[in-house]
Amino acid sequence: MSFKNSQGVAADGTLVRLSRQNVVFEVYNPYSIVQLSEVLDELKIHQGNRATYEGRAVITGLLNTGLILIVSASLVDPWSDLKDLHPGETLRSFVRDFVSDWDDANARVGDRFRNSVSNLRNYLQELRRWLEHWEMEADIDRESNSRRVLDFVVDVDQEIYPKFADLNGEFEEATREVPRKDAPFHRALAQRELHPLLMVSPFMNRAFNKPLGYAGDFEMVRMMLNDPWEGTNTYAKLVNASALRHDAPAAHRNRIELLEKAITRETKYALATRSGFLASPNVQAGDVQPLPGRVQILNIGCGPAEEVARFMHHDSVSEKADFRLVDFNRETLDHVEANLLPKARRVRPEMKLVTEQRSVHEILKMSQESGHENAFKQKYDMVYCAGLFDYLRDATCGFLLELFYEWVHPGGLVLVTNVTPNHSSVAMMGMVLDWNLELRNQQEMKELAPQLGVQETYVDDTGVNVFLEIRKPSE
Repeated sequence: MSFKNSQGVAADGTLVRLSRQNVVFEVYNPYSIVQLSEVLDELKIHQGNRATYEGRAVITGLLNTGLILIVSASLVDPWSDLKDLHPGETLRSFVRDFVSDWDDANARVGDRFRNSVSNLRNYLQELRRWLEHWEMEADIDRESNSRRVLDFVVDVDQEIYPKFADLNGEFEEATREVPRKDAPFHRALAQRELHPLLMVSPFMNRAFNKPLGYAGDFEMVRMMLNDPWEGTNTYAKLVNASALRHDAPAAHRNRIELLEKAITRETKYALATRSGFLASPNVQAGDVQPLPGRVQILNIGCGPAEEVARFMHHDSVSEKADFRLVDFNRETLDHVEANLLPKARRVRPEMKLVTEQRSVHEILKMSQESGHENAFKQKYDMVYCAGLFDYLRDATCGFLLELFYEWVHPGGLVLVTNVTPNHSSVAMMGMVLDWNLELRNQQEMKELAPQLGVQETYVDDTGVNVFLEIRKPSE
């Protein structure tokens, strides 16, 4: 089998196990070629000389054995195993395999899980039917964003959400009982039954389809931070708002606030303790040139950099800070350059913002081949990475922490975040949206690189986001 990751890097894999819903394969690459919830394009599975599957897959599990990486992925597109087959025994054998696979999958799905999915589906079906009838009777089916419609959905939401939350809780509880080996069969059932009712939500639709090749992109961040009542009709607005009410989106909003506070604190700390550092003589043209008295901050996996925008607006000390915003996705950086950079030039003209397209794969490869060489040719007062560790294995996170630590000045700070196992939408994200995370608690975050600096962990108000800060001792 072969595939391309979300950054267009081609790789081969060795097939371990295959079903209609899921594929497990081995891949050898020391540079973190894939990560959780990433979309693999052009995935081709060959059986003999025939390509039986060619399409997309979403990574649902990673297991590192040391020499190889075992990858589990959910198959997204239809199979092509019947292509060019003619009537006869070979065709009939494929049909028998299909029926046998269906029987096996059906037998593996537990009754409690099946009932929880059925109850949630029935509730949403009846709600949609009732709302469509009301829209027609009230003649507001063409007023999707009018004040009257918004007032209506707010009132309806207060009454329907408690039952929706209860049913979702039953679904989450039932999912906890699912054996890991049977997860693909349960996922297929949940998506088949619930997608027609949930994909009307713009947020859930983007989370599942991942148009940029990964979950949690800049547009999803915008959805989590803005008005939740998006959708083409009242039902879609209610489902969208319900999805954004889970503690995971709430924790993301908290994360932005805590990142802004950390950046503000570190900028003031750096200005108070030292006047700045001169640029290294080998800084390349176009790089940020550190100036005396200025604070240098590096953000890896910047996304829309909403915390930088808030810092810029809320505190005048931001005029003393310069940022390098790094992301692997070109569309994300285009968004930052079109929105954040013009605002910075207008609000804080002294602030320097530089964007750079670079992936974790590139950073790891450069650093491992050159012995922790600083990919950015200078040192920083603060290096932070928020959200990326949610999709990376422990070994990759530990190595990145070592790099970040090397890149900060003595007295500087490394800050990273992760989602904890405490969030209440594990099943909805994993089973329905193919949005899986590497969950870590405070102790597990400290175990990623325990030898580095002075470490402190804390969580946001929801308990869903954990922050790890590593202070490099001053010389």
